[in-house]
Amino acid sequence: MAFAIQWQSQQGTRTTDNRDCAGIGIRRAEILAIVLDGSSSGQNSGAYACEIARRMVDWFVSTEQPMTVAVLTAQLRATHAELAKDFRRDSASYLLIHIGDDQEALVLHAGDCLIGRYASASAMSWLVQPHTLANAATPMTIGNLANDVGRHRLTRSFRSREFVEPALCSIVADNATLLVATDGFWAELDAAQQRAFIQRRMAKDTGERDDRSVLQIMRIEGDGLTKVSGTDAPRKIYIKRAPEKEWWNAAKANRK
Repeated sequence: MAFAIQWQSQQGTRTTDNRDCAGIGIRRAEILAIVLDGSSSGQNSGAYACEIARRMVDWFVSTEQPMTVAVLTAQLRATHAELAKDFRRDSASYLLIHIGDDQEALVLHAGDCLIGRYASASAMSWLVQPHTLANAATPMTIGNLANDVGRHRLTRSFRSREFVEPALCSIVADNATLLVATDGFWAELDAAQQRAFIQRRMAKDTGERDDRSVLQIMRIEGDGLTKVSGTDAPRKIYIKRAPEKEWWNAAKANRK
């Protein structure tokens, strides 16, 4: 089993750089994907987000550890410790997902990146709640939350001052398309605009806007190789494959 992954990102107007980024680690029939949204307040939060993505992907493709919540959380904590001295005033929202051969995927997140299911003929079905002041006490629909000014105040994030434990859940990762999105996508675009964005028809509005990004993940049949598109510069995505073992090369040759 393999995956087709597509990344789309559009810079906003609130910072001089696009602070959304993604990382994809590919390890045989499993992937680790992380989408981050660097804070607009910290001067180097965009670079911080990209460095988190790079380090998590590099670690994933270099280890053969089974992925569990405890293992992933420990690596997030270790990455935080490695970066805290270089990024003292920066923070980022993130959502990390690990998908393997079975249909259960692990999701760890902190901040306002979301994951949902997408079908072209229907509205997005978001599967988690963001960590914001607006919904801290009571869950809200994502549509209502998008229009609440309190959503801009985060209650969790990957902040350099201290490590904050992520929220955890498992979701079904079957043949449906999964989307991982930053708040510039889920909060600032309506359903029709989201569909257009996914189809690479990015809005060219002239008003103030946030960076907006979305990562699509689909299971596919075929040659067993995961494919990633939307990687042309400056799309802010880091991709790395694990070195292929001899037995894996042999398995691919036998399928030809």
